[in-house]
Amino acid sequence: MGIELVHSPKYFRKRAGELRTKADNAQHRQAKEALRRVAKTYDDLARRAEQIRTALDCSVALEQPNQPLEN
Repeated sequence: MGIELVHSPKYFRKRAGELRTKADNAQHRQAKEALRRVAKTYDDLARRAEQIRTALDCSVALEQPNQPLEN
């Protein structure tokens, strides 16, 4: 675990979208491919951040079974 705890999944998805837009506007093939690879990495980070937050929420719920989960 690392950066996934610092930022929300929404943050990573937004960055992925920004990079895809840059890739769409790039003129050089290699630049487009590189930007799309980085965007995919941000998508992967968003998925991992979701999984970590879900696991943490479940962990807290198990420790405090009478408390409702916050979204």
